[in-house]
Amino acid sequence: MMSKVAVPLAVALATAGALAETTELSDEQVAWLTAIDSVPSRQQVDFVLNQNGSGTPLEKLRNLTGDDGTDPGVRLRAVHALAKYCGGDTTPCTATDDAHQSLTALIAETTPATTGTDVLLLRAAVETIGPMRVSSDVGLLIPLLEHGSRDIRASTARALQDLCNTQAITPLRSRYNREMTEQVKLAISEALRILAQCSGSQ
Repeated sequence: MMSKVAVPLAVALATAGALAETTELSDEQVAWLTAIDSVPSRQQVDFVLNQNGSGTPLEKLRNLTGDDGTDPGVRLRAVHALAKYCGGDTTPCTATDDAHQSLTALIAETTPATTGTDVLLLRAAVETIGPMRVSSDVGLLIPLLEHGSRDIRASTARALQDLCNTQAITPLRSRYNREMTEQVKLAISEALRILAQCSGSQ
């Protein structure tokens, strides 16, 4: 049995058009994209998403992240799965990779959110983009240290830690001195510790 989900073309990409397409998800595909006790490999995601419909797995993931009508659990898993499509076994992820551009645009789109699914999507995108280690993302992430959600601030500190870009040290120290939430202060403290090591290796 197929559950039909109407999905607009990825608003996640700055160059996306206004056309729309349809993505059909089988029960098995939904199960893969909502599982909480396992992290599928890229090969498994490819296999599941290639079972039906047109478009590449990456295109389908981008479409799923941008559709308000899709189950939130599916959208969040699709955001995290984008990390598997940036770079390759021997090549690093770059700012021009489609998966990375999808995440940067999703972050820009959901940054104003203060409640609801958009905040969860923003957190997922921040958590996913940090390990991609695109150094220039520091400018995208630093403003999120001032976000109203403590979870977004903590996730941002961890993402900046992953970037290993020492330009984040001063903004993190500034936020630490003003931060009132212990959860966030701990994340910032750890990020500063890691970034100090990055500084020594540069």
